[in-house]
Amino acid sequence: MSKHYDVGIVGGGIIGQSIAYQLAKEGISVLVLDRHKGGSGATSAAAGMLGANSELEQNDAFFQFAKESQRQYHLLQDELSNFSQIHIQLVDKGMYKVALSQEEAIALKNAVQHHEALEWHTRETVLNHEPSVSSEIEGALHIPEDGHVSPTHVCEAFTKSASLLGATFIENAPVQSIKKASVNDYILSTPQGDFTCNKVVIANGVWSGYFFKQLGLPNRMKPVKGECLAVKSNTLHLEKTIFYDHCYIVPKGDGRFVVGATMVEDDWSTTPSLGGIHALIEKVSPLVPGLSSAQLISTWAGLRPQSEDGKPYIGVHPEDDNILFATGHYRNGILLAPKTGTMIRDFILKKKIDENYVRAFSVTRNLAQSNEVIV
Repeated sequence: MSKHYDVGIVGGGIIGQSIAYQLAKEGISVLVLDRHKGGSGATSAAAGMLGANSELEQNDAFFQFAKESQRQYHLLQDELSNFSQIHIQLVDKGMYKVALSQEEAIALKNAVQHHEALEWHTRETVLNHEPSVSSEIEGALHIPEDGHVSPTHVCEAFTKSASLLGATFIENAPVQSIKKASVNDYILSTPQGDFTCNKVVIANGVWSGYFFKQLGLPNRMKPVKGECLAVKSNTLHLEKTIFYDHCYIVPKGDGRFVVGATMVEDDWSTTPSLGGIHALIEKVSPLVPGLSSAQLISTWAGLRPQSEDGKPYIGVHPEDDNILFATGHYRNGILLAPKTGTMIRDFILKKKIDENYVRAFSVTRNLAQSNEVIV
């Protein structure tokens, strides 16, 4: 039998790595098991957007949680750099959520009334800031707080930092079963052997549905395939991320632009389709005409883990608080990783957690109440 750990984490994507880092900082012995290479799944497929304001529209617990997580990145960039010497490439130049019609413009202008940080920019103002954007737009919602990071660099920084603090990462070790050996003892079985731990965190994205079932819970996890492409141009210039109808153009600062993403439900393949890539190009080309002459570098796809109500599960098993879940982050895994890490840490250390978050992300939550508005 291998070494015993305080906490075993199933899944080495950005969520599992964030949790491992936060626990290792507290002196807790952590094991992270991943079925492939850490961060090679949905994490590596993401563009790295921190779109709290662009993706989420209701002022509920989910939105507040996302905003806190977004702010945590500003602390993490220096913290992780000090540990790992890896720069997570946090870019804080904001985002334009574009309107192509008057109806869309009215809807975006209404958002300004509910969020102080947002501004409506006319077509002329947008083109003054971003001349590569199409002159056919009606205007755009300026979201100064929604930047982006490099997901692979964040993962590498989490892994190296957590390792320096004593965490253990084992790759190519898919967990096949979780068995309770005693009151506070669990066995994680893998092709590389068995590992024992006091607590278990399920954080393996869309594949966590397997463990919900194995652990006696009815929660389902659905794959939503997202296809992306990257282009390079020496003549196209963007400072801000351009966002429209769940699609985005993210400037990476070195002449590269990441364009995404499709949403194909119940598709387990991670190979991009010609139709999907074509649909992306058709949707974003009217926003930034210069994209059509850019050099296509690569295409790829990843599987987003979607819960039944589209919100993550971050909490404990209803019958065993030594089993925890951190999964179902859907389109917002990169954005929510920092706060998910600290919330799972606080569950394990039995620290006080905002009850709004406990209810909103509970494994057994009443779905009808998950959109509860915070007054």
